[in-house]
Amino acid sequence: MILKFGSKGDAVATLQKQLAKMGYKGIKGKPLSIDGHFGESTEYAVIQLQRKYGLVADGKVGDKTRQALAGDSISKFLKDEDYKKAAIRLKVPELVIRVFGAVEGLGVGFLQNGKAKILFERHRMYFYLSQVLGKTFANAQLKITPNLVNTLTGGYKGDAAEYTRLSMAINIHKESALMSTSWGQFQIMGENWKDLGYSSIQEFVDQQQLSESNQLEAFIRFIEWKPGLLEALQKQDWNTVFTLYNGKNYKKLGYQAKFQKEWDHLEPIYLEKTAA
Repeated sequence: MILKFGSKGDAVATLQKQLAKMGYKGIKGKPLSIDGHFGESTEYAVIQLQRKYGLVADGKVGDKTRQALAGDSISKFLKDEDYKKAAIRLKVPELVIRVFGAVEGLGVGFLQNGKAKILFERHRMYFYLSQVLGKTFANAQLKITPNLVNTLTGGYKGDAAEYTRLSMAINIHKESALMSTSWGQFQIMGENWKDLGYSSIQEFVDQQQLSESNQLEAFIRFIEWKPGLLEALQKQDWNTVFTLYNGKNYKKLGYQAKFQKEWDHLEPIYLEKTAA
């Protein structure tokens, strides 16, 4: 469960106690009230903790911030410095990259079991099987395992269950399965491995499993490679950006609304004034 501005209850009170015990204070140095209400002062204290540990300072308390509170390792997670370097490299406001990270993987690149977040796309599996082993084979697999091989999108199970689907698809054809999967916090498809400069699909996958910094690197390479995307991002031409990144049906899928919501949350923190 993610705790954020507006959250209420015992979990918030426990968080406030942890923050106060660690010496964090609210706005203007006022002591935190242990009232179970996640207001501006609690958000301010969370941001200070996140900045101390180099985490993405968004004021939200998810798995990453909880690990920092508990003193656990946060070495695999994105740091503030990663976003700053990415913004400089792409010549865009830092807020833009932060919002993408928040929307694409809910700000998280790894599952609780330590594996990179993934989503297996059965329609891409059908495409690659048709290319590699022929349509007769692909159609036969569609009849046997329509949840793994299909001409239609869907069949998602989410989170760790996606690895079960991926594992079964690998048994059919490994390279096709890995290429038919989106990886990490920014959900970059494995099929892009060559265009993004990786030596093989396996190297791409291995890099995504190491750290969120590597996942951000794949995202940056994708932005730099996809024709027209970097220019549109720099101009904040959101219709073009969303179409190139998520497809022409991005509005129907609710992507624009999600992006706007995250922008509105992060804008006051990073002082940007324009939105999608």
